[in-house]
Amino acid sequence: MSEVLYEERGRVALVTWNRPDALNTFTHEMRVGLIDAFKKIAAAEHIRAVVLTGAGRGFSAGADLGSLPRVGAKVQAMIDEEFAPGILAIAQLPKPVIGAVNGFASGIGAGYALACDMLVMGEKAFVQLPFAKIGLVPDGGLTWQFAERVGTRLAFELALIGDRIPAARCVELGLANRVVPDAELLDQAIALAEKLADAPPLAVAGTKQLLRRAHALDLAGAIREEGEIQRGCIDSQDFDEGVQAFFEKRAPQFTGR
Repeated sequence: MSEVLYEERGRVALVTWNRPDALNTFTHEMRVGLIDAFKKIAAAEHIRAVVLTGAGRGFSAGADLGSLPRVGAKVQAMIDEEFAPGILAIAQLPKPVIGAVNGFASGIGAGYALACDMLVMGEKAFVQLPFAKIGLVPDGGLTWQFAERVGTRLAFELALIGDRIPAARCVELGLANRVVPDAELLDQAIALAEKLADAPPLAVAGTKQLLRRAHALDLAGAIREEGEIQRGCIDSQDFDEGVQAFFEKRAPQFTGR
Protein backbone atom coordinates (compact mmCIF):
# COMPACT_ATOMS: atom_id res chain seq x y z
CA MET A 1 0.00 0.00 0.00
CA SER A 2 1.36 3.38 -0.99
CA GLU A 3 2.34 5.70 1.84
CA VAL A 4 1.45 8.77 -0.26
CA LEU A 5 -1.91 8.70 -2.02
CA TYR A 6 -2.57 10.81 -5.11
CA GLU A 7 -6.08 11.49 -6.38
CA GLU A 8 -7.52 13.94 -8.88
CA ARG A 9 -10.91 15.48 -8.25
CA GLY A 10 -11.45 17.47 -11.39
CA ARG A 11 -8.98 20.35 -11.32
CA VAL A 12 -7.94 19.64 -7.72
CA ALA A 13 -5.20 17.20 -6.74
CA LEU A 14 -5.58 15.54 -3.33
CA VAL A 15 -2.32 14.31 -1.78
CA THR A 16 -2.67 12.25 1.40
CA TRP A 17 -0.05 10.94 3.82
CA ASN A 18 -1.08 7.30 4.23
CA ARG A 19 0.62 5.81 7.25
CA PRO A 20 -2.23 6.22 9.74
CA ASP A 21 -1.20 3.40 12.10
CA ALA A 22 2.06 5.26 12.73
CA LEU A 23 0.39 8.71 12.91
CA ASN A 24 1.85 9.54 9.50
CA THR A 25 5.38 9.79 10.86
CA PHE A 26 7.78 10.09 7.99
CA THR A 27 9.51 7.31 6.12
CA HIS A 28 11.77 7.50 3.09
CA GLU A 29 8.82 6.48 0.92
CA MET A 30 6.67 9.30 2.29
CA ARG A 31 9.35 11.95 1.79
CA VAL A 32 10.15 10.86 -1.76
CA GLY A 33 6.50 10.13 -2.58
CA LEU A 34 5.52 13.71 -1.81
CA ILE A 35 8.27 15.04 -4.06
CA ASP A 36 7.10 12.76 -6.89
CA ALA A 37 3.47 13.79 -6.39
CA PHE A 38 4.31 17.48 -6.65
CA LYS A 39 6.40 16.90 -9.78
CA LYS A 40 3.34 15.26 -11.31
CA ILE A 41 1.14 18.17 -10.24
CA ALA A 42 3.57 20.74 -11.64
CA ALA A 43 3.47 19.02 -15.04
CA ALA A 44 -0.32 18.59 -15.13
CA GLU A 45 -1.87 21.64 -16.81
CA HIS A 46 -5.39 20.57 -15.89
CA ILE A 47 -4.60 20.62 -12.16
CA ARG A 48 -5.17 24.12 -10.79
CA ALA A 49 -5.01 23.60 -6.99
CA VAL A 50 -3.84 21.08 -4.40
CA VAL A 51 -5.04 19.83 -1.03
CA LEU A 52 -2.52 18.13 1.27
CA THR A 53 -3.78 16.11 4.26
CA GLY A 54 -3.17 13.04 6.37
CA ALA A 55 -5.07 9.76 6.66
CA GLY A 56 -6.39 8.65 10.02
CA ARG A 57 -6.14 10.62 13.25
CA GLY A 58 -3.73 13.33 12.17
CA PHE A 59 -1.90 15.23 9.46
CA SER A 60 1.54 14.08 10.65
CA ALA A 61 3.31 13.52 13.96
CA GLY A 62 6.65 14.36 12.34
CA ALA A 63 9.77 12.25 12.25
CA ASP A 64 9.67 8.54 13.06
CA LEU A 65 11.96 8.54 16.10
CA GLY A 66 12.26 4.77 16.03
CA SER A 67 13.95 4.83 12.64
CA LEU A 68 15.68 8.21 12.88
CA PRO A 69 19.47 7.81 12.47
CA ARG A 70 21.44 8.62 15.62
CA VAL A 71 24.21 10.11 13.49
CA GLY A 72 23.97 13.86 12.95
CA ALA A 73 25.47 13.83 9.47
CA LYS A 74 22.90 11.29 8.28
CA VAL A 75 20.01 13.35 9.65
CA GLN A 76 21.40 16.49 8.02
CA ALA A 77 21.61 14.66 4.69
CA MET A 78 18.02 13.46 5.12
CA ILE A 79 16.86 17.03 5.75
CA ASP A 80 18.83 18.42 2.81
CA GLU A 81 18.02 15.67 0.30
CA GLU A 82 14.50 14.51 1.21
CA PHE A 83 12.66 16.84 3.59
CA ALA A 84 13.78 20.15 2.10
CA PRO A 85 12.91 19.31 -1.55
CA GLY A 86 9.38 18.30 -0.51
CA ILE A 87 8.73 21.38 1.60
CA LEU A 88 10.16 23.63 -1.11
CA ALA A 89 8.07 21.84 -3.74
CA ILE A 90 4.98 23.03 -1.85
CA ALA A 91 6.27 26.58 -1.44
CA GLN A 92 7.54 26.92 -5.02
CA LEU A 93 4.71 25.23 -6.91
CA PRO A 94 3.06 27.92 -9.10
CA LYS A 95 -0.34 26.62 -8.01
CA PRO A 96 -2.14 27.13 -4.69
CA VAL A 97 -1.65 24.45 -2.04
CA ILE A 98 -4.11 24.14 0.84
CA GLY A 99 -3.09 22.20 3.91
CA ALA A 100 -5.99 20.40 5.61
CA VAL A 101 -4.81 19.66 9.15
CA ASN A 102 -6.77 16.94 10.88
CA GLY A 103 -5.83 16.11 14.45
CA PHE A 104 -2.28 17.40 14.62
CA ALA A 105 0.68 18.71 12.66
CA SER A 106 3.64 18.09 14.89
CA GLY A 107 7.41 18.37 14.48
CA ILE A 108 8.53 18.51 10.90
CA GLY A 109 4.94 17.64 9.94
CA ALA A 110 4.19 21.25 10.89
CA GLY A 111 6.91 22.31 8.45
CA TYR A 112 4.98 20.80 5.55
CA ALA A 113 1.68 22.23 6.81
CA LEU A 114 2.97 25.78 7.21
CA ALA A 115 4.65 25.66 3.81
CA CYS A 116 1.18 25.50 2.26
CA ASP A 117 -0.30 28.72 0.90
CA MET A 118 -3.41 28.36 3.02
CA LEU A 119 -4.12 26.24 6.08
CA VAL A 120 -7.52 24.91 7.09
CA MET A 121 -7.67 23.16 10.47
CA GLY A 122 -10.23 20.94 12.12
CA GLU A 123 -11.65 22.39 15.34
CA LYS A 124 -9.79 19.86 17.50
CA ALA A 125 -6.54 20.08 15.55
CA PHE A 126 -3.31 21.61 16.80
CA VAL A 127 0.23 22.48 15.73
CA GLN A 128 3.15 21.63 17.96
CA LEU A 129 6.92 22.05 17.96
CA PRO A 130 8.13 19.37 20.41
CA PHE A 131 11.78 19.40 19.29
CA ALA A 132 13.28 20.84 22.48
CA LYS A 133 11.63 18.10 24.54
CA ILE A 134 14.05 15.61 22.95
CA GLY A 135 17.04 17.94 22.68
CA LEU A 136 16.60 19.12 19.10
CA VAL A 137 15.99 22.41 17.27
CA PRO A 138 13.01 22.96 14.95
CA ASP A 139 13.80 21.95 11.38
CA GLY A 140 11.98 21.81 8.06
CA GLY A 141 12.16 25.60 7.88
CA LEU A 142 10.09 25.99 11.04
CA THR A 143 12.35 28.58 12.68
CA TRP A 144 11.94 30.79 9.60
CA GLN A 145 8.23 30.08 9.19
CA PHE A 146 7.39 30.84 12.82
CA ALA A 147 9.61 33.91 13.08
CA GLU A 148 8.15 35.24 9.82
CA ARG A 149 4.56 34.77 10.93
CA VAL A 150 4.51 35.46 14.68
CA GLY A 151 7.78 37.32 15.35
CA THR A 152 10.93 36.09 17.02
CA ARG A 153 9.84 36.56 20.65
CA LEU A 154 6.70 34.45 20.39
CA ALA A 155 8.45 31.99 18.06
CA PHE A 156 11.13 31.53 20.74
CA GLU A 157 8.48 30.62 23.32
CA LEU A 158 6.50 28.31 21.04
CA ALA A 159 9.65 26.51 19.90
CA LEU A 160 11.23 25.98 23.31
CA ILE A 161 8.18 25.45 25.52
CA GLY A 162 6.67 23.18 22.87
CA ASP A 163 3.04 23.38 23.97
CA ARG A 164 0.22 22.51 21.62
CA ILE A 165 -1.13 25.46 19.63
CA PRO A 166 -4.89 24.88 19.19
CA ALA A 167 -6.50 25.56 15.83
CA ALA A 168 -8.28 28.72 16.97
CA ARG A 169 -5.02 30.12 18.33
CA CYS A 170 -3.27 29.25 15.06
CA VAL A 171 -5.79 31.45 13.25
CA GLU A 172 -5.24 34.28 15.75
CA LEU A 173 -1.47 34.09 15.21
CA GLY A 174 -1.72 33.99 11.43
CA LEU A 175 -0.49 30.40 11.19
CA ALA A 176 -3.80 29.18 9.75
CA ASN A 177 -6.66 30.67 7.75
CA ARG A 178 -9.73 29.09 9.27
CA VAL A 179 -11.11 26.48 11.62
CA VAL A 180 -13.90 24.17 10.47
CA PRO A 181 -15.78 21.25 12.06
CA ASP A 182 -13.60 18.15 12.02
CA ALA A 183 -16.12 16.16 10.01
CA GLU A 184 -16.19 18.84 7.30
CA LEU A 185 -12.44 19.46 7.05
CA LEU A 186 -11.68 17.70 3.79
CA ASP A 187 -14.88 18.79 2.06
CA GLN A 188 -14.30 22.43 2.98
CA ALA A 189 -10.63 22.31 1.99
CA ILE A 190 -11.53 20.86 -1.41
CA ALA A 191 -14.32 23.43 -1.88
CA LEU A 192 -11.79 26.18 -1.18
CA ALA A 193 -9.36 24.60 -3.65
CA GLU A 194 -12.09 24.52 -6.29
CA LYS A 195 -12.65 28.24 -5.83
CA LEU A 196 -8.94 28.86 -6.31
CA ALA A 197 -9.01 26.60 -9.37
CA ASP A 198 -11.43 29.09 -10.96
CA ALA A 199 -8.86 31.88 -10.64
CA PRO A 200 -6.54 32.80 -13.54
CA PRO A 201 -3.45 30.54 -13.29
CA LEU A 202 -0.96 33.23 -14.31
CA ALA A 203 -2.31 35.65 -11.73
CA VAL A 204 -2.31 32.94 -9.07
CA ALA A 205 1.29 31.99 -9.81
CA GLY A 206 2.36 35.63 -9.88
CA THR A 207 0.59 36.48 -6.63
CA LYS A 208 2.13 33.46 -4.90
CA GLN A 209 5.58 34.43 -6.13
CA LEU A 210 5.19 38.03 -4.99
CA LEU A 211 3.86 37.16 -1.56
CA ARG A 212 6.58 34.57 -1.00
CA ARG A 213 9.22 37.21 -1.77
CA ALA A 214 7.58 40.16 -0.04
CA HIS A 215 9.64 39.85 3.16
CA ALA A 216 12.86 40.17 1.17
CA LEU A 217 11.83 43.39 -0.63
CA ASP A 218 11.34 47.01 0.29
CA LEU A 219 8.36 48.95 -1.05
CA ALA A 220 10.16 50.11 -4.17
CA GLY A 221 11.37 46.59 -4.92
CA ALA A 222 7.88 45.16 -4.46
CA ILE A 223 6.39 47.73 -6.85
CA ARG A 224 9.06 46.93 -9.41
CA GLU A 225 8.53 43.16 -9.24
CA GLU A 226 4.75 43.58 -9.32
CA GLY A 227 5.16 45.60 -12.50
CA GLU A 228 7.27 42.90 -14.13
CA ILE A 229 4.73 40.20 -13.37
CA GLN A 230 1.80 42.47 -14.26
CA ARG A 231 3.34 42.97 -17.69
CA GLY A 232 3.02 39.25 -18.40
CA CYS A 233 -0.54 39.18 -17.09
CA ILE A 234 -1.59 42.14 -19.24
CA ASP A 235 -0.18 40.43 -22.34
CA SER A 236 -2.03 37.17 -21.60
CA GLN A 237 -5.18 35.78 -23.15
CA ASP A 238 -6.59 35.45 -19.65
CA PHE A 239 -6.59 39.21 -19.19
CA ASP A 240 -8.50 39.64 -22.47
CA GLU A 241 -10.94 36.96 -21.36
CA GLY A 242 -11.37 38.55 -17.92
CA VAL A 243 -12.14 41.99 -19.37
CA GLN A 244 -14.52 40.56 -21.98
CA ALA A 245 -16.32 38.48 -19.35
CA PHE A 246 -16.63 41.55 -17.13
CA PHE A 247 -18.38 43.56 -19.82
CA GLU A 248 -20.53 40.57 -20.86
CA LYS A 249 -21.50 39.98 -17.21
CA ARG A 250 -20.52 36.30 -17.24
CA ALA A 251 -18.02 34.08 -15.43
CA PRO A 252 -14.60 34.13 -17.12
CA GLN A 253 -13.02 30.93 -18.44
CA PHE A 254 -9.31 31.20 -17.72
CA THR A 255 -6.79 28.93 -19.45
CA GLY A 256 -3.45 30.06 -18.09
CA ARG A 257 -2.37 31.47 -21.46
